[in-house]
Amino acid sequence: MTTISVIVFDLGRVLIDLDFDAFPRILGFERSHASPSVKSSIERLAIQYETGKITTEQFFNSLDEILHHKFRREELLNAWNTIIGEENSAIAPIVDAVQLRYRTAILSNTSPTHFQKALDNSPILRKFSKRYLSYELGAMKPDLAVFRHVIETLNVDPSTILFIDDISENIIAAQQCGMVGILFTDPFQLRGELEARRIL
Repeated sequence: MTTISVIVFDLGRVLIDLDFDAFPRILGFERSHASPSVKSSIERLAIQYETGKITTEQFFNSLDEILHHKFRREELLNAWNTIIGEENSAIAPIVDAVQLRYRTAILSNTSPTHFQKALDNSPILRKFSKRYLSYELGAMKPDLAVFRHVIETLNVDPSTILFIDDISENIIAAQQCGMVGILFTDPFQLRGELEARRIL
């Protein structure tokens, strides 16, 4: 079995909870009731924001236009940030344990406002000194360029990098770049996987 030297964690639904339906709910409409054009426009805009193609100011200006100027800027920011939930408390002991023995990093598709909210909500995130964030990288998982950048900057053999994510496409992309992947479902399952690999 290859020796693991670095463990890379996804952020959303692994280290912290996410609720994408919170955004329309806070604004007073259900995502399922939004028109297809509005939903697709917001999704495209979010991708631009999360890949650093537009600034926070540009994002909220465009979001305001898509929603026909119905909400104040503070309302939009608050609703957008409610997507970010609380820290996954059950995974905190796992992170603490692996950080005693391994280098660790975060790899996340996220935006500046979401990551700041996550930092505010989750003390455990501040224990990660190495962070790979899509809006800084200019690309999102599962783009292979993201994983190649992680491998290059960590400066280790990819077979010694363990990547933990809740989306199978991201795990597949990491494996295509030579990394080891664990598809996350819950902290109990993750602990079992890590124990089986003698990481815990």
